Amino acid sequence: MFGIFGKGKKGGDKSGDKSKTDAAAQKKREQVLAQARATAAAAREEIGDETLEKIREAMMKKQGSAMEQARQKVKSMDRERIADNIKAVMDDGRKK
Repeated sequence: MFGIFGKGKKGGDKSGDKSKTDAAAQKKREQVLAQARATAAAAREEIGDETLEKIREAMMKKQGSAMEQARQKVKSMDRERIADNIKAVMDDGRKK
């Protein structure tokens, strides 16, 4: 009806074609990875390990810990709102 069962084999055995395609894809993947490694090594050599370490430290510092993120959030909030939230938390603790 929809050609699911077909009338016979057309185009030969597909399993052999798939293994050739997989091998070609694997070879291309390896080539791309090798090129990426070479590019990264060249960039690392040009920039220098010390500069890369500084960049890494800056990125880690920027992400910061959860405590630092909370501090920044509190600093950006309105003081009256913060006071109200602290009072509400304290009142909830006393009620329990």
